[in-house]
Amino acid sequence: MERASLVLRTAAGSAVLLLAVACSSSPSSTAPSAAPTTMAASAPATTAATSPAASAAAAGCGNGTAPTVSGSGPADTTGAAGKIATDYAEFFDPATSLNDKMALVENAQKVAPAMQAFAGNPQAAQTSVAVTGVDFTSASSADITYNVCLSGAVALKASKGKSVLDGGVWKVSDTTLCGLLQLQAGSSPIPGCS
Repeated sequence: MERASLVLRTAAGSAVLLLAVACSSSPSSTAPSAAPTTMAASAPATTAATSPAASAAAAGCGNGTAPTVSGSGPADTTGAAGKIATDYAEFFDPATSLNDKMALVENAQKVAPAMQAFAGNPQAAQTSVAVTGVDFTSASSADITYNVCLSGAVALKASKGKSVLDGGVWKVSDTTLCGLLQLQAGSSPIPGCS
């Protein structure tokens, strides 16, 4: 019983750090861009370079290894799975600006208050994410399996999430983000996630 409690506390702690990664941001050297107001109005995101520390941690976490691909999805499932893995890693990278993160999350305007409310955790720089599996449920959605890593070591293996194709960009689903935020908040309501 005590071991199960320790595992649960460790997993919850890792999830909290993952949330911090998702919500933290570094100052952007470019002018801020407006977040999309509708799914159809969003523009494709570009892949930003990650920080050297994040890149080293990501390599130990399993990034750089192609995720397993299953299900029936877009014509190029392998290419789409690679893009999903890249977009997830970029979204959860502490070096990615908040504006760039907003371009990589579904319903960005809706979840913006949640992302801003949890921004700024200094422990976030130690956390990375690596997508290990993509199971396409349609041409525009997929179930994702990913690892959460602390300082390059897997801390939470085989976490589950979703990705949706929105305006030509594979985005972290708002339900995935809100579910992670809810783990930290407990029963408290999350702004933008209710």
